[in-house]
Amino acid sequence: MKKLICIIVVLAMTLAAMPASLAAPAAEPKLIADDAVIDTDGSDGYSGDYVVIYNPATSASDSKSTGNMSGLIETEIEPHPRTAEEACPELYRIDVDAALMQQAAEAGIPDKPIAGEAVKDSFEVGDTRSFMILNYSPDGMFMQFKVLAKGEHCYIWTPTSTNSNVYPLDSIDPAYAQMAADEFDSKFPLMQSSFGEHSNGTSGDGRLNMLYYNIDDGWQPGQGYIGGYFYALDLYLNGMPILNIDTYPGVHYVDGQGVVHDDITRSFGTMVHEYQHLIHFSEVGATAETWENEMMSAAAEEICYPGSSISSRIQSWTNYFYSEHQDWNDPPAEFEYMANMQLHNGFSMYDWNNDLEMDDLLILYAQVSLFAQYIYTQYGNTTFRGIMQQMKNGSSFVQGFENVTGQGMAEFTGNFRTALTANTAPDVLGGVYGFRLQEGYDPSQYHDIDNLYDLLGPVVFTGSSCSLKGGGAICVKPVGGVFNPPTGANSGLRYYGVTRTVTEPEPVPVESVDIDLHEITLHVGETAQLTAIIYPANASSYEIFWQSTAEGVATVESSGLNAVVTAVAPGTAQVCFDLHDASYENDMLFSAYCVVNVVENEDHLPGDVDMDGEVTISDALLAMRFAMGIITLTDLQQQIGDVDGDGEVTISDALLIMRASMGIIEL
Repeated sequence: MKKLICIIVVLAMTLAAMPASLAAPAAEPKLIADDAVIDTDGSDGYSGDYVVIYNPATSASDSKSTGNMSGLIETEIEPHPRTAEEACPELYRIDVDAALMQQAAEAGIPDKPIAGEAVKDSFEVGDTRSFMILNYSPDGMFMQFKVLAKGEHCYIWTPTSTNSNVYPLDSIDPAYAQMAADEFDSKFPLMQSSFGEHSNGTSGDGRLNMLYYNIDDGWQPGQGYIGGYFYALDLYLNGMPILNIDTYPGVHYVDGQGVVHDDITRSFGTMVHEYQHLIHFSEVGATAETWENEMMSAAAEEICYPGSSISSRIQSWTNYFYSEHQDWNDPPAEFEYMANMQLHNGFSMYDWNNDLEMDDLLILYAQVSLFAQYIYTQYGNTTFRGIMQQMKNGSSFVQGFENVTGQGMAEFTGNFRTALTANTAPDVLGGVYGFRLQEGYDPSQYHDIDNLYDLLGPVVFTGSSCSLKGGGAICVKPVGGVFNPPTGANSGLRYYGVTRTVTEPEPVPVESVDIDLHEITLHVGETAQLTAIIYPANASSYEIFWQSTAEGVATVESSGLNAVVTAVAPGTAQVCFDLHDASYENDMLFSAYCVVNVVENEDHLPGDVDMDGEVTISDALLAMRFAMGIITLTDLQQQIGDVDGDGEVTISDALLIMRASMGIIEL
C-alpha cells in the first residue's frame, strides 16, 4: 500500500479457538503490586528489584547518558514460556493524521479555524452535496454524497456513486447510518466535557459531517488500513467540520476464507479518535505538538470505550501480543527490551517522529495512550479539557498541565515512567505509581480479565548504556539489588528504586457447573451454541472437556466455555460438558449435559421465518429485527428468510417478505 508518513497500529485482540480440552491457569492473573517501596534517596545506592533511570528534562533534545552500566545491571531476564505463535487474523488500523496535518501546514493552513459566516448549511435525509476529497479518494477529487441519517449532533453521509471501489455505507447495510448517528450522539456530551468544542467552519450548522466511504489506501487482506482521518483543510475547502470514515475494510470486508465481515461498530473508536483531532485543531490550532494531540485522541477512545485503547497498547508497550501467544491468563512477570527499538532505549514520547519503524511507532502510541490514562488516574478526564483551554489561551502543554494540576511536568512524567514498572494497586502509596481503569470497563469484552493492567509488567533494559532523551527512561535490574550510578552517568538523571510485592491469589475451587440449555431440537445441518456456566465465576485450576455421545447425530466444537453443536443426522445425542478440578484433595469431576434432538428438514415457504406455515407481517418483523442485530435466528430460519438469495437476511429481505404478506408479490 502507499507509503505513509505516520502510522499507528491498533491491534484487535482475538482469542483463537481452543481445543476440546482446555487447562485453566493455576490462579487469576495478577501482576499489579499489593505493595511497593520506592527508593529515591541514593545515599547508599538505589535499592530495589528494579531501578528506573529517568531524564527529567521537558525538552526531548536535552539528552543525558546513563554511562557504562556493565557489571552493574543484569543482562538477562528469566524467559517466559511461550506457546506456539500464530498470526493474528484481525484487522488493524493506521492513523495518518500527523502526516495530513503536516501536509495542511505546508499548504498554508491558518493557525486557527476561520469563524463561520451568518448563513449555515443544513440538510435533511436524502439531500445531496458535492465534497472535495483530496486524500485517498476512490472516485476523483469531487464526489457527490447523500445524507443517510441526521442526528442531533451529526450527519452521516455516503457517496451516491455506484463505482465498485466506493463501498457506500447503505450498500453494506441500510441500518448502519442511523446506528452511527445514534452512537455519535451518545458520545457527544462526554467528548465535549472531556476535550472541548469543534469549529463549524465557514458554513457548518453545528453538526459534525461524517463521510463514510472507502478510503482508498490500496488495502489488501493482511495489511493495515486507514480507519479514518481528520483533515484540517476541510474546514476551508468544504467549509464544514468533517471526519472521513472508512467502509472498506473498516465496516465491510471479505477475509481470506471468503467469510463476509460487516460491522459498523469497528468504526466507532475511529469516530471518537478523529473527533478529538477536530476539537484539538478547533481549540488549539495547527501549532499543537503531535505527541499530546495523539495522546488526547487515545484518551478519547478509552473514555468512550473503556479498555479499547489500553488492551492493545499495553501489548505494544511490552512487545508481547497475547492474541498470538494465547496466554491471556498467564502474563509474563517481566519483558525483555528490544535492542533495535528506540522506545526501549530511552527515546521520549516528547520527540514524536513520523519516520520511526513500525514497532517503535507501536510503542510510541502505547506510551502516549498509557500516559493519558495516568493523567486520568491522578486527576480525572476533565483535566484534558482544562489543559486544552490553557493551550487555547497561549500556554504550552507543559505550562497548561502545571497550571491545571499544580504539579510540575518533570515530576509527573517521572512518576508515570516509574508507574510503568511499579504498577501498584490504587490504594498503595496514594496511587501515585499505578493505574486505574475507566468507569464502565466490562471484563467480558476483554477475555474476562478483571483488570487489564494485570498485563503490564516491567520492560527490562539489558544493554550496557544508552542516551535518554528528555522525558525518556529505562528500567534495569541492579546486580545484588542495589544500583550505584557509574561515574560516566549524567548528573541530571533521576533514579527510582522499585521493590514490588505481588501476592499470588489462592486457587478458587469449582462448586458446580451447568449449561445454559438443557435440551434443543435442530434440523439436519443447523447449528446452535451452548455456553457452560461455572460457579463461582472466579474459580480456577481446572480442566474442561466437551464431547458428544453420538457424533453421527450431532458434533461439537468448543472454544473455552462455549461450544457449537452441529446437527448431522436424525436422532438424539447428549453434548456433555465435563470439568476436572485438581485443587480438591481428591480430584473432583463435575458434569452437565444438553440433550440434542435432530430431526429431518421440513419444507418451508420462502419467507416463513417463524415456520408457522404461512408468510405474515410477523415474519417480516422477525427478519427486520434480525437484520438490525436485535435478535438472532437459527441457521434454518436464516435460510428461509433469505428470499433474495444473496446469502444473508437483510432489510431488503424483510421488505420483500412484507410485500409478500400483503399479497403484492409472490416469493
